[in-house]
Amino acid sequence: MPNYPRLGALLLVAAVIVSPAAAQSPRHSRVASLPTAVRTAAARPSPTLIDPGLRAAIARAPKASQWPDENYASLLDTADITVKPDGTTVEEYRLAFKLFNERARDLAEVSLPFNDGYQKVDVLCARTIRKNGAVIPVGKDDIRTQSPYSEYLMYDDSKTVGFSMPAVEDDCVIDYRWRITTKPFIPGHFSQSWTFSEVYPVGLSRVVLHVPASRPFQFKVYNNDKLKPVTTTSADGQTKTLAWEMRDIAPIDEEPDMPEMQDVHCWMEISSIRDWQEMARWYNGLVKPQMAASPSLRKTVEELTAGKKTDEEKARALYDFAANRVRYVGLEFGISAFKPHPATAVYDKLYGDCKDKATLLITMLGMVGIKAHPALLTAETTRPVRGQLPTLEAFNHCIAVAEISGKDVWLDATAETCAFGDIPGGDRGSDAFVIEDGVGQFRTIPRYTGAANVVETKNLISMNPDRSGEMQIEVAFTGATAQEWRGYARSMTPDKRRQLVARMVPPGGALKSYSMPDGTDKDGPYVLKLTLDVKRIAKKTGNLLLLGMPSVLGGNQRNPYTKETREYPIVSRQAAEARSVTTIAIPAGFTLEELPEAEDIQGPLGEYKYNASKSTDGRTVTITVERITKTGTVPPSDYAKVREYYDRVLEAQDEQMIVLRKAG
Repeated sequence: MPNYPRLGALLLVAAVIVSPAAAQSPRHSRVASLPTAVRTAAARPSPTLIDPGLRAAIARAPKASQWPDENYASLLDTADITVKPDGTTVEEYRLAFKLFNERARDLAEVSLPFNDGYQKVDVLCARTIRKNGAVIPVGKDDIRTQSPYSEYLMYDDSKTVGFSMPAVEDDCVIDYRWRITTKPFIPGHFSQSWTFSEVYPVGLSRVVLHVPASRPFQFKVYNNDKLKPVTTTSADGQTKTLAWEMRDIAPIDEEPDMPEMQDVHCWMEISSIRDWQEMARWYNGLVKPQMAASPSLRKTVEELTAGKKTDEEKARALYDFAANRVRYVGLEFGISAFKPHPATAVYDKLYGDCKDKATLLITMLGMVGIKAHPALLTAETTRPVRGQLPTLEAFNHCIAVAEISGKDVWLDATAETCAFGDIPGGDRGSDAFVIEDGVGQFRTIPRYTGAANVVETKNLISMNPDRSGEMQIEVAFTGATAQEWRGYARSMTPDKRRQLVARMVPPGGALKSYSMPDGTDKDGPYVLKLTLDVKRIAKKTGNLLLLGMPSVLGGNQRNPYTKETREYPIVSRQAAEARSVTTIAIPAGFTLEELPEAEDIQGPLGEYKYNASKSTDGRTVTITVERITKTGTVPPSDYAKVREYYDRVLEAQDEQMIVLRKAG
């Protein structure tokens, strides 16, 4: 799916940021990270006539058989951007897709986001070209403007223009063009980004920039040293035009645990911002005036910190208020521009997006003498932003960092399931731009260590001679998995939690008791407890019982790397550990016949350990399993070693059988 000129970072401009949970790698981040402007409007294209450019693209369009694993191909993906002397910009975009099958039909629902406080969207043309050549236009009455956040008064300037492409069928082409005009945010500045290669085939990807010849700016192309612009100057010497173009681009083959898309696909940035410090000064000027406090806010801060003696105790109370009492409105950073709403407005309404909640928290901390600063970052990415050009599209999230007892404490006020001092896994490793009194500094948010990101399981199994028995299971989650489980629990009613636990019961078994906390207590591990009656714990063959490793919550049951070869490196971004200790009471009338051998399997990015031992009286068996996931990168040349590691672990698991023999 393409990302329309981002508006998520509507950051100052026209561009849509893909939500981190949904897409791990933003596709079209074409954004005017600053004002965008309008150029002289060209004649509105005919909705029924096929222009030569589209006609040629259709003639060269691939057939579905050429790309059997793709659902569609982009025929035209173009932008024509004009920067005006005052920093206003006009961006005219065009997207034309050939749809191969019904799985591509979600492309027919088009939504173009914008902010009507400083932007205007004009749909120039939208139509479907059926496979028989008939052209079916989108009518004016079929184009709708909506306010998706109308229930949140602080964001009612966020709008979308949407329409449905008509007469969609296999092998049709959908074609639409639109213009976004954006007033400048940073006076006299502009920035853009553009993606050329995608996860689907692209026939033509082109971006053309018209800029005043006297305006200094810089550009940078990533992952393609050969792509250079064609540059021309107008006859009067007033306007410089640069054009970048790529044709017949093969799709990027997505692989598990591959590098981030920005390290793989061809993309570029354009910016007139001189350096990151210029952006820091500008953002500081936006935020500082919003940190004034009302009497009611001051009273709440006093009440929350009453009796708290240390800065940590005070900060914990204020963080919990901002994270849990103030609702998070899931807007992408910048949807209502970069400027946060006043802290008092966020406090009064008790809702806000990331930058609003961060601003409120920083304001509250300042009232009790704790210094805190905004930190801009791109969630779900660990690539170093500091090596890119200074653009506002570089960020999609805002958190706070506080100075407490001489240490930096990162605080994400949108993370309702994070305890004070913890930080979401999606933030960890990010290159955060911390702005302190108008001075910016990049700092890397610490990643989890394996010891802080753990799943620890204790199983106690009592088995009867008929193979039935009882299992007592206790699982303690810390780190990222604790946050996930708390999130699951908070979203469920008590009955839904019971149903979730009941689904863990093996066939024929019964749930005797359980404990699944509601997730509101964020401190310490999240602990899940179950007691199960199980009908069949072991397999039977003759006088033998075969007992494998039970796993109610599941485990690694497959090798995630199934391809024979690998194009991209394997990247492990977060360390983790999983440990389990299982104690099995041998049923009366049986003796221990055989224990599996100990295993210690080493891989490029992990380690698997297994050990089984019996008690001195021979009546119990204890199995200890440990899995360690390391951070790092494995080149494609060592791909076979990674596959072999998982195959060896799976093979070992299949063979790890405890054998009991019936006495007599």
